[in-house]
Order: sequence, then structure tokens, then C-alpha cells
Amino acid sequence: MMKISMFIFPQITQRKSLLVAAILILAALLAVKLTPTMHAVNTTPDIDSIIPVEFGDWKQIADPFTQVGLTTGGNDLASQLYDKVVMRTYANKNGDRVMLAIAYAREQKQDIKIHRPEVCYVAQGFQLLSKTNNTMNLFEARPVKASRLLVSNQNRYETVSYWIRIGDDYPVNGMSARLKILGDGLKGKVLDGVLVRVSTAVSSPAGAEEAYKGQEEFVKNLIGSVQASKRSLFISN
Repeated sequence: MMKISMFIFPQITQRKSLLVAAILILAALLAVKLTPTMHAVNTTPDIDSIIPVEFGDWKQIADPFTQVGLTTGGNDLASQLYDKVVMRTYANKNGDRVMLAIAYAREQKQDIKIHRPEVCYVAQGFQLLSKTNNTMNLFEARPVKASRLLVSNQNRYETVSYWIRIGDDYPVNGMSARLKILGDGLKGKVLDGVLVRVSTAVSSPAGAEEAYKGQEEFVKNLIGSVQASKRSLFISN
């Protein structure tokens, strides 16, 4: 009886081992097959030169304030997440000021993707008072799915308008961004992404609506001043 048992158990163990090995090999083959290989962009665009320092009635000025960082850890981690970051302040002849922040990354992945401004502001001590969705019509491109924020930090109020482009889409939340990255990743595509954020300080929440309108007009003029062949970096055709 002992001899039979010793003969059977090794056979069962061997079969299980072969099955596990087969599953591991299949998983490895699928991982290779599903790994994205086609990059949307092969080189990092020179956003500093693409975005003009002066356009229409707007001109770049020295930053009077340090802008809120583009990551949950402030600006220190930005260079690790993004291939290019541009942060400027513009003023017009009326003395109106708009802060512009652009973050670009050639590769968007599930674990490394553009941080949403509402998360960054809260992580850096601001209170999120409101968030609303907005649609911007910029030229002949598809309408841009944007968001508006109203945040505060002690006695400081700030209005924020932004959009995130990932590939050819504008995900409005973290889940839609993950699904976009996953869907195109299964097709073998590595998507690029960009965040375009404009913000304005206001004395009280009552001035938010006027500030949002001014920000939308600002980005229309801004994108309009960009060379036509370069606009797809910021907006999807």
C-alpha cells in the first residue's frame, strides 16, 4: 500500500507543476503581446518656444506668486512625472493677470499619469469649494471637455480652468483616464498627455464667474497664437 501511494503522489505533483508552468508561460506571452509599443510621440516638443511670451493683449511678466505645483508633492516631483513643464504669468494692459501652467508627458501609464489639479491643490493646503464641468469651443477642433475649480487658502481665493488631453480624448476624471490608457494600451499604443491649466486670484467667490469667462477668452487667444501645425499638442482634432 505504501508503494502505491509513493508512486501516485509524485505523478499528481508533476502534473500540477506542468500546469503551473504552462500558465506562467502563457501569462508571460500575453504580457509581451499586450505591452504597448507604438508611441504617439517620439520626441518631447519644445513647449517653451511653441507658447509665445506675447500674444494679443497679453504679455509674460515676472511671477508675483509661486504657482501651486503640478503634482501632489509640489513642483519638486514634476520633473520626475513630466517631460516638460511651463509655468508663466501673463498680464494685459488693464492689469489683469492670468497664471498659466502646462505639463506634458510622452507616456501615460496606469501608474504614472498626469495629476488632476483639484488633487494637487488640496494636497498643497487649499480647500476645494467647487468643481464644475465646462465645454470650450476652440477653433475647428472637437469641443474641449474642461473643468472649473474654485479653491481657497485662508483669505486667498483662486479660480482655475483646466483640461487634460490624453491621446485624442479629454478624460474628465481619474477613471475615464485609466480606461482610455487601458483601451489604447490593449491596441499597442502608448499615449502622450498634456495638462493646460490657467488660474486667477479673486478677492471673493462672487468674482469667480467673471474670472472663468476671462480665462476662457485667454486660452482661445493663446491657442490661436500657436502655429496651426502645433495646436494638436494641446487640443484634439
